[in-house]
Amino acid sequence: MGNQLSFSQTEHRREEMAQSQGYRLDPRGKADWIMIIIITCVYSINVVAVLFMLWNRKYPPLKCKSPVLMACMMVAGILWFVGDIQANGHVPLEHTPLRNCKAFGVWVRILLGVCTLSTLIAMRSYGLFRVFCKNQPFRGRGLYVPYAAYCLCMLVYGIVSQVVSPSLTIHYLLHVDICYYETGFKASMFAIIWVTWLIVAILSWRIRHIKSSFNEAREMLIACTAVFVVLIFTTVMHYAVPLFPLNVRLRVLTTSFDHLATNVFWWSIMAVPIVSCVVRRDVYLEEWMDKLRQDGLQRMYDVQSPNATNNKGSSVYNRNSLFTADYARLHTEIPVPKPMN
Repeated sequence: MGNQLSFSQTEHRREEMAQSQGYRLDPRGKADWIMIIIITCVYSINVVAVLFMLWNRKYPPLKCKSPVLMACMMVAGILWFVGDIQANGHVPLEHTPLRNCKAFGVWVRILLGVCTLSTLIAMRSYGLFRVFCKNQPFRGRGLYVPYAAYCLCMLVYGIVSQVVSPSLTIHYLLHVDICYYETGFKASMFAIIWVTWLIVAILSWRIRHIKSSFNEAREMLIACTAVFVVLIFTTVMHYAVPLFPLNVRLRVLTTSFDHLATNVFWWSIMAVPIVSCVVRRDVYLEEWMDKLRQDGLQRMYDVQSPNATNNKGSSVYNRNSLFTADYARLHTEIPVPKPMN
């Protein structure tokens, strides 16, 4: 059967029209369905993990990971996937809202997906850089103004893209039923994405020596390596084979790589605290607080003995303890154990 399990009988007509125009086209079918189902299942699991993370957001090892930012990153990743389904030609566009190339190919995929995900990652890295390298808080105008400026630039970019002629940006090709990015517009998109990720890489390098309790140097090395490999692959693909959505292997590979990189990044940061919160919550918290003491942060975070327990054997913590201003900079509330009776 190959890839002949088609979304509709119109795929055969589409294939004939493409051949009459001199294009070789692989009809949408089984491979596209399998990829969509697998990635949808992965993101469904991710949503459960995000809900669990937000429910336990006051758990210190999770809270120090900026759970709200990590949740927003996952939402951006899902929007990116929705945009990829349209832009990479996995589903029929004709007679559907997906035919609006600018709405899904620019706003959903690029601006709300790729750019939002990238800038949230940059914002998080910059926040850690401010706290540990510049001794400044993880809040305030110094953190939010650059982010707001970036978002304003993206809004202007989106509005300009919306009003400029589709022949200069992205437009619908009726005979092959895909959206096509023009070369110049495509160059502007990749320039924005590359600059954003270079900033992320620079910030990640600058914070590689921060205290081990908050050090994500290994995780960020893995994540940035995965992202840059995929970014190089995607850039080359878009320029070497501009009509790659017509080739089933290339479109499935491109979309799969995009979301492999997204998930490698997110889970490389969140896997250990989430899994530990599920299977060894109290033990992991004690280990995490021990790291604070080893790093010399016990005074800053007012960490005392983690061995206090209640009558059920679970650790008991005083959530009303006062903490230093430096502690508040990370938005992390480490509960202080009550003394043993």
